[in-house]
Amino acid sequence: MSDEVELLACANCSSDYRPDELATTPNGDMLCSDCRIYCERCEDYRWEDGSRGVEGVGIYCESCADNYTFWCESCESTYSDNESSYHLEDIGSYWCDGCCSDHANWCDSCEVYNRDSCGSCESGGQVHQYSYKPNPIFYGEDKNKLHFGIELEMEIRDGELVDSSEYIMEMMGDFVYLKEDSSINTGGYKGFEMVSHPATLEYYASNKNLWITLDYLRKVHNARSWDAKSCGLHIHISRAGFKSGSHTHRFLSLIYKNSDKMMKLGGRSSTYAKFNDVYKYDEYDRPYFTLAHKVAHPSNGMTERYSAVNTQNEHTLELRFFRGTMNPEGVLSAIQLAHATVEYTRDLTLSDVKMGALSWEWFADWIQANNGMYPELYMRMSRVDKLVVNSQELANA
Repeated sequence: MSDEVELLACANCSSDYRPDELATTPNGDMLCSDCRIYCERCEDYRWEDGSRGVEGVGIYCESCADNYTFWCESCESTYSDNESSYHLEDIGSYWCDGCCSDHANWCDSCEVYNRDSCGSCESGGQVHQYSYKPNPIFYGEDKNKLHFGIELEMEIRDGELVDSSEYIMEMMGDFVYLKEDSSINTGGYKGFEMVSHPATLEYYASNKNLWITLDYLRKVHNARSWDAKSCGLHIHISRAGFKSGSHTHRFLSLIYKNSDKMMKLGGRSSTYAKFNDVYKYDEYDRPYFTLAHKVAHPSNGMTERYSAVNTQNEHTLELRFFRGTMNPEGVLSAIQLAHATVEYTRDLTLSDVKMGALSWEWFADWIQANNGMYPELYMRMSRVDKLVVNSQELANA
């Protein structure tokens, strides 16, 4: 008699598994461990799409997360609605207890919390507190709803922060805002973080004022980012621009499976942008590659946030592996890489993936075929093998 076990296909990834390796959802779908989550509230196995990590609790499915949690805009984390939350008068949103205690401002006169100084009592300046986060304004239209936001940390080495900040706001208007960031001041110079509102790739490419501003700051105000001690460039990608949970999985796989090339393009290997957070260990203590916890597992506090792709944010995925740069071509090539990795993985099939579509060679060929859309990225990728991680000379963007 044959001892063979009939294999069953996962309803999401279509890979074959033994029956005991699959779990059944309330709708009767059978899912493998990489494609499912266990909801700590309803205690059912669910599809990973829409699931959220709840601080101090675990994973909630989409339905439970929508109905029994609240989102703290300050630390960008999800909390159970059993936890305390506080309303901030000036921005009309809710923060968790910890963020209110550490970052919010209590106005004794008005008896309310504010993110910034109370607008009824005093006015603020051009550079806001680190917790400042206005409601997003979307610039440009994209058929796939794909928008990008940049966070560029910079040191102003001539010391004229007021002049630099006023110049930026005069040139850029409402498209960007400035925030304090204590990590910038570790090298003996003061600076700030310039944050953009979400915009399309086309909008960035045609925004001459942005590139003039960066060049002017570098030449006139001695602004530095690439050769600063702890400045980075972060690219936020709108979750709305992804086709599905499977698309997100392919996107993450492309980046993490090619970490060597991504670090070279990004210009740094950093504990603030770790690539080793996607490995688990088997019973023999051997590492193996998995992305399950990146898209479904609860957050691990600040440690999880400091990864190459931060997946904790509710509305964005954040690429953190870029070294900061004041060079317009360097910033634009980083935005182009973010756009290219999303669009390249959008319509890949399971057969494509099995044939090697997530390899660097396939991706590089696709960039070459589309070099008119990604000219700065194409030029950088053409010399990626000559780049050295953390080299200021070879990869200075």
